This record gives sequence, structure tokens and C-alpha cells, in this order.
Amino acid sequence: MLSTEKPLAVDDLSARGVAFERYDQFGQNEKGISRDEGGPPIAWFKDPAGNVLSVLEVG
Repeated sequence: MLSTEKPLAVDDLSARGVAFERYDQFGQNEKGISRDEGGPPIAWFKDPAGNVLSVLEVG
């Protein structure tokens, strides 16, 4: 999922029951958004089949 309003997308998905993944190696905030240097802000979640998907900021 590409988003120019990623925090809003994360909030919307969370409100719909989506749980965002936590990874120790990434500095994630309380919403699960990683803002590490060298890449876009990104948050990961799993679909019902267990595939890891992400929401990331573009633009």
C-alpha cells in the first residue's frame, strides 16, 4: 500500500483491527512506524494468510 498520508493510513488500518508488526532491529514508534535513515517511513502488518505487507510514505 502506497500512501502520501501514511500516519492516517496506519491509524485507519489500526481502527479496523490491523495489528502492526514490531521488529527489534528497526526504530519504530508507538504506532509501529519505522523512520530509520536511508529509507522512507514504513510500517508492516500481516494479511489474513500471514503474508507481511507494508504501508510506506511516497513522495
